[in-house]
This record gives sequence, C-alpha cells and structure tokens, in this order.
Amino acid sequence: MAINTSSNEIWRSWQNYSGFEDRSFRFTEDMRPLFYKWLGITPHSYVLDAGCGTGVFARYLAVDMADGHVDGFDINKGFIEYGKQKLQDLDLDEKVSLRVDDGFNLSTTDNTYDAVTNYTYIGVLSDPIAGLKELIRVCKPGGVVSCVIATNSIPPIVWQGDYPFEGAAELQRLYNEESYIFSKYARKNTDFNQSQEWHALRYPKMFEICGLKHIEIHPFAYTFNYNDEKLPIAYRQDLLKKEIEADIAWISARYEDKKDIYLEHEFHEEKLNRLIELLNIKLDYVTNNFEKDNSFEWIGGFNFIVTGIK
Repeated sequence: MAINTSSNEIWRSWQNYSGFEDRSFRFTEDMRPLFYKWLGITPHSYVLDAGCGTGVFARYLAVDMADGHVDGFDINKGFIEYGKQKLQDLDLDEKVSLRVDDGFNLSTTDNTYDAVTNYTYIGVLSDPIAGLKELIRVCKPGGVVSCVIATNSIPPIVWQGDYPFEGAAELQRLYNEESYIFSKYARKNTDFNQSQEWHALRYPKMFEICGLKHIEIHPFAYTFNYNDEKLPIAYRQDLLKKEIEADIAWISARYEDKKDIYLEHEFHEEKLNRLIELLNIKLDYVTNNFEKDNSFEWIGGFNFIVTGIK
C-alpha cells in the first residue's frame, strides 16, 4: 500500500519556531528521571527524537547524558538551523545532533538507536503507521519506542488570571466559550492532512499492530504559573505577551475559517470583536504592569506516553 506523505509538504514550510521553543516549560527538571525510566533511556543511551522541531525535547533529554547522545530529525530546514544555533548557545552541541530528514524514509540504517521517542510527532503525520514503522526500524531489538502525546481529547486548562483591568471577568467567560466551541465542534473539521483513524487514544493499538510488545501507557500533567518566581521575570513576561499575541491571531483566523460553526453555536462577530478587544487590553496591561502584578494566570494540560518494546 502506498504511503500518504502529504503531511511532509505542510511541515516542510511551517515557520512558527517560537511555538516549539515555548513548549520547554512542559518538561521540568524533577520529571526527567521518570521520562528516562518510561522511555528506556540511561545517561549512556543513543537516542532518536523524531520530528524534533527546534530540538526542545532533545535538549531536555540530553541534559543528564554522560556519554550518551540524542539525535533529532525534522523535515523543516528552518527548524533544524534554528535548533543548531540554540544548541551552541546552550553548550549542548556535543550531546545533541540535529539533521534534516524525512520521517517516512529515514537515512539511518536498521537497529541503530537504543531508544526512539518523539513529542507530538506521530500525531501530525498523514500516515502515522508508516511513520511509526520507520521509527521501529531504526530502533535496536529490545529497545523502547515511545510517543509522548499532548492529547486534544482533553482541552487544556486556561485560567486568564484575576487581572484588575475592567473586563477581566468578561474576558475569562468569552475565552472559555470560544475555546469550548472550537474544541468541541470546530477542531474536528480542521484538515491538516492528518489521520483521523489513528488518533492519539488509539496509539496503544497502533503500537501492537506495528509489532511492538509490552505496551504501556504512562500519564503525566504539566502546569505553568506566570507568577512563578523561580523563573526570570523577563522570560515569564515575554512568554505571556507572545501567548496573548498568538491567541489574538489564532482565534481570529479560526473564527474566519469556521465562522458557520461559531454562528451555529451563537458565537457571533460581536463576541469575537469583544474578545479580541479584551485580549488587547490584557496585552497592554501585561506590557506595562507585569513586574508588580499578582494575578496568577496559569495553564495546564494532560499528556501521556505510550511505550512498546521492539
């Protein structure tokens, strides 16, 4: 059967680097020993991070490496170039190598890696079974093949914070209403040339039919508090500003694309315009008042890892 490689063209041209870099808060220092245990990694392992984007997850895994190494590949040349510069900036280029490669036809020989993993990679492929089989091919017998998944089946928790500007409560209400309509009704009609048959909750079955053994599911959650004093205030402010700007752009675009669905559920253009107006008010507030603000905006989500032995 021919492989559906149509997702390659989408990801080859994707340019949102910051969207990958901002994921780093999802992986904390205290979680790394569990990740090593579940993913079958030791400080001496030779690991592949598939569809690595700019290398955020590869860098996270490499921190505790002794003489081990993490390879990452992505089909997007811009991601890889950006990621290589980050490795140099963080002095991790001896522990991590990034390359441009096609996940449906990897340049790596059979049975190369001690462990093969990825963060949300298989889920963006037009043919996830073909992509998974290629990852299994390059894993050594007895090694762990895994998928780290941020499931869309359970929408993320987003608390907009107890901001003192007028309209903050209204912002929370409108944001939740729009998010619910998108997650419940509009998202499933968005076509990224991804498989509808092999969604995230079916990964354990996909692992089985691809020949993996001893399949397990490991749940974990993440939260991020924008008032977390352990992180530099400039980082937190910059991240929040980028998140607000991304929300404004993304909400506007998906409303325009799926307007009929939003109107069907009584989310009219007046509500959209008011939501965007309030997000801009919030952006202005965060820009000018973040250092003394204690509104405790936070986000969280449910992730899980599926693992199998080759």
